Amino acid sequence: MNPLMLRIRRDRCCFGAQALGYTRAVSVPRPLVRLPSLVILAAALAAAPASAIQIRADRDDEEYRELATRYTSAVALPGGGAGVLIAPRWVLTIASRGQALASGASAPAIPIRGKPHAVLRVWIHPDAGKGLGADVALALLAEAASTIEPTPIYRPSDESGQAIRMVGFGPSGVIGKAPVASDGRARAAINTVDRVEPLVLSMRLKGPDDASDLQGAETSADSGGPAFIEVARRPYVAGLILPPTRTGAAAVGDWTRLVRVSAFGAWIDEVMGRAALEEAAKAMPPAPSKR
Repeated sequence: MNPLMLRIRRDRCCFGAQALGYTRAVSVPRPLVRLPSLVILAAALAAAPASAIQIRADRDDEEYRELATRYTSAVALPGGGAGVLIAPRWVLTIASRGQALASGASAPAIPIRGKPHAVLRVWIHPDAGKGLGADVALALLAEAASTIEPTPIYRPSDESGQAIRMVGFGPSGVIGKAPVASDGRARAAINTVDRVEPLVLSMRLKGPDDASDLQGAETSADSGGPAFIEVARRPYVAGLILPPTRTGAAAVGDWTRLVRVSAFGAWIDEVMGRAALEEAAKAMPPAPSKR
């Protein structure tokens, strides 16, 4: 049997898929795996000190905060870390942050423009936690976040050498020094993709002469936050910030690692498409009983 196909158009009224903010054709060939055991990693991230994007010592913190205002789809998550709105009801983040949302004692809510949005369900990539680099999760909101515009994911595989803008929430701090206490404000930094692997993008921290004007370094509290590539001045979600592997302050020569979002386009399509089908099925009236 051919895989089930779903196509939703923006100008067409459909409770399930349109309410989910899904508009492209997808194939749904296999069942989904939801929540692998990532509790230990999620707990470690939740306990990490609050900190965020660190900046160049010769640049003003206000420049980084101003740049972040262009990327309003980046959202801070409860308990730390960040994600990004890729459709009106869908937040993309890394697996450990998704697990933290799913394992809370009460129903979690993500604050978006001052309004809490309840998380209805969370999907974790089935290969997350297996050492394969599939560190990605999707959270479905109970209602659409209508006050900000979602950012679509980046699908081409030409990330190498491109400028990428990563967004985190917290203090400024200076590269080379220990991060300071979080202030919860968004900052964005511009780095260059220096290395591309099948599932990971990497950027090397450079010295002042080689770095971008707004180079930045991630910290543990930035994990899950988005990194954008712009095409014709329009942003696309190309990466998700992974927790740093270093133990001390960020320094020239260190590497920032991102989930390569283009590698997970099919999985993202599958999750969103299946969720739309399930919700649409629930909304259908029951079949008349036979007499």
